[in-house]
Amino acid sequence: MSAKTQIIGKIDRKTRIYRIFRRDYFFNLFSDGDNVLVRPKIWEDPFENVFLNAEVRTANGEKGRFGFHDDVYGQCWTSHAASDAMWRIYSEKKDAIRVRTTVGQLLDSLCAANGDWAHTTCFIGKVVYMSDKNLSAFAGTIFRDGITPHAVARSLLVKRNAYKHENEVRLIFIEPGNNKHLNGLYRHGIDPSALFDQAMADPRLPYEKFLRLKKQIVKRTGLTEKQVKRSLLYRQPASFVVEIP
Repeated sequence: MSAKTQIIGKIDRKTRIYRIFRRDYFFNLFSDGDNVLVRPKIWEDPFENVFLNAEVRTANGEKGRFGFHDDVYGQCWTSHAASDAMWRIYSEKKDAIRVRTTVGQLLDSLCAANGDWAHTTCFIGKVVYMSDKNLSAFAGTIFRDGITPHAVARSLLVKRNAYKHENEVRLIFIEPGNNKHLNGLYRHGIDPSALFDQAMADPRLPYEKFLRLKKQIVKRTGLTEKQVKRSLLYRQPASFVVEIP
């Protein structure tokens, strides 16, 4: 499998992606040097990993289930550069921090931790949003050409239309052995200061508090002052002049 097939959907290595972390999680990324992917069943949407957890029926009528349905892990990112909904959902205390990287850099960080297995275990893809009817049709075709790692990854890249606002990009790891990671969490080492090129504070954080947070981030992470910003999503609009005939 070529490196090209590890990137699925309408994204490429240079596509910028974003993830909002709670403040303590953000600092832990830099102190521990670990990125964490989770089993999809931990996510709130009951449709996550629905295909690998579903009953399997073969062409000759035999029924069964996938034995590896708990051997996949994922992490959710977004291609939204500015989204009110994402801040409100993932920054309840108005003090979370959003990091920025690229599809290629994030995939490379996961591949680096998996050596020779990377080409069949590490994927990243753009989520496709579907109606319930189309999800059912997708279930009948996803493994038509075999239960390949690429097909397994694609099975995790569909969601219901209700989540379309997320504009999600998903990092996926398929466990190659029989390892069962503690609490359904898969950890791999990263160099956060190399992986992330920007840290952005919640736009609702008062400016004075942002300045104090910025000093903490620069001191504790190695990111430069220029790399630490506060979202301007709620910036006061410029003055408008309404012309009246």
